[in-house]
Amino acid sequence: MQIKKMLKEDYDRWSVFTNGSSDKLTSDETKLIAELHSKYMNHSYHIPCGCSPKTWNSWIGNLNNIFENGIGEPNQ
Repeated sequence: MQIKKMLKEDYDRWSVFTNGSSDKLTSDETKLIAELHSKYMNHSYHIPCGCSPKTWNSWIGNLNNIFENGIGEPNQ
């Protein structure tokens, strides 16, 4: 199984997000999460309903796992 890694630009953007201190997502943050999740998890871009944090927490967890793998080509 290949280990997914983030492109440097995405890695840097995600690093800024993970260093944030707010418990609430801004509009820009939801767009970032949706964009990166669709890119790295291979699905069409969409913004999930904000009525439940379950999907958002799952997507953030997925992106954190990829972030922890470091910088590289996205399909490595």
